[in-house]
Amino acid sequence: MGKLLLIGLSLLLTFCNGTRKTSGQQGEALDTQQEMKTQTGQQMQIKQGIQGQVLWEAGNQMPSPDAPISSGRRGVERTVYVYELTHSSQTTSKDGVFHTAIQTKLVAQVKADANGNFAIALAPGRYSLFTKEESGLFANLFDGQMNIFPVTVNEGEVTTVEFLVNYNASY
Repeated sequence: MGKLLLIGLSLLLTFCNGTRKTSGQQGEALDTQQEMKTQTGQQMQIKQGIQGQVLWEAGNQMPSPDAPISSGRRGVERTVYVYELTHSSQTTSKDGVFHTAIQTKLVAQVKADANGNFAIALAPGRYSLFTKEESGLFANLFDGQMNIFPVTVNEGEVTTVEFLVNYNASY
């Protein structure tokens, strides 16, 4: 009973201290920055927004008959930045995957836990995701219109994403 009360209190404190409400244009985040973990390290559930995992992959990923099959991916702690939907022409890009001078509005940011898990409540809309790396904001996924790492949030839904950070991998 005491443990259940402690978890409930932890959730309440996380909610009260870890979020900041914003108002304004459609597409803005409902909560701009959140720590969405309970004391036990489990993520809080969101009702609308984006949840997912940031994965790191590095090294030689070429298949080899002598090497066991392994994805080499592991969850990593990163800050995930959520921008209004961003076209490749609205950034300055280095190596096609590191972006600076992003001309769209930063909507929210959230820190992924040590296993790469994150969740952030957002208003319905289309967004672009980036992670913070030494060389700039990283994103390597584009749609057919050259929008950078596009993610759609629908009313009352949580969109699940896998964000692969692989600039140090060779395929």
